[in-house]
Amino acid sequence: MSIPTSGNTAIVTEDCLACKYQRRRCPAYCPFAPYFPHGHEQQLKNMHKLFGSGMVNVIKLVRTIEDPSKKDIAIRTIMVQSDMRAKDPVGGCYRIIQELQHQIECTQAELDQIYYTIAICRTQNAHRLQMQKIDDGDHCQMMNKLPLIGFETEKLANLSIKSDDNIGEK
Repeated sequence: MSIPTSGNTAIVTEDCLACKYQRRRCPAYCPFAPYFPHGHEQQLKNMHKLFGSGMVNVIKLVRTIEDPSKKDIAIRTIMVQSDMRAKDPVGGCYRIIQELQHQIECTQAELDQIYYTIAICRTQNAHRLQMQKIDDGDHCQMMNKLPLIGFETEKLANLSIKSDDNIGEK
């Protein structure tokens, strides 16, 4: 394919692999040029093997799509499918999809287990806090309800805690 430029010179580029395979001149805006540059012969062979009839079936399929972004996705999908079919003639993309779905299911089960564990921890923590609140509340309530018989307020003020277990006077 040659692209005219200003002046007498022209930039000569090679045809894309799709046009070269069909033995036709590559138009200036060939729809397959971005997908089949030189060096991707195997992808073109895989696509030809899977879809047959040269590029005719692929061209018909792509022409039915009006949105350019969907054309891009369609061509790339065709390329991936043909490459996967070449790697795995029996399963192709289906086997990969099955493996990915299995991974998703395993990961979802693991996530559900983590959520279950978090729920148990939250329940235990709430129960512990509730019991601690009850214990602290009961202790305070019991201290307030105890009669101070035989104690004088001066001696009570002089009491201090020396350690966690021992209570003594200063």
